[in-house]
Amino acid sequence: MQISHLVRARDPLSSVLAAERTPQFAGGHCARILAALRSQPATAHELQATTGLTVVQIDRRLPDLLKAGHARVVQMAGEDLMRGGARVWEAL
Repeated sequence: MQISHLVRARDPLSSVLAAERTPQFAGGHCARILAALRSQPATAHELQATTGLTVVQIDRRLPDLLKAGHARVVQMAGEDLMRGGARVWEAL
C-alpha cells in the first residue's frame, strides 16, 4: 500500500506514523472480516459483533476484499441482497 496518498506534507508526525501502520491494521482487519464471512454471510453491522471492529473499519475494508476477489455482495434476482438497509457480504 502506498503511504504517500494517506498523508499531507503539513500533517503532524502522529498522522504520518499512523499511515505507516495502515497496512498492518488493514491486513489484520481483512483477516478478521473474512473469518467471520466464512461462517455466514453478514452485513457490516452484523460483522461488528463478531469481529470486534467498528462499522467504519469494516466498511473501509470490504471494498478492498471485493477488489482482491476475496468477498462479494450477495445477489438475489440480480439485485444486492439487503438486510436492515445494508448490503449482505459473503466470502469467496
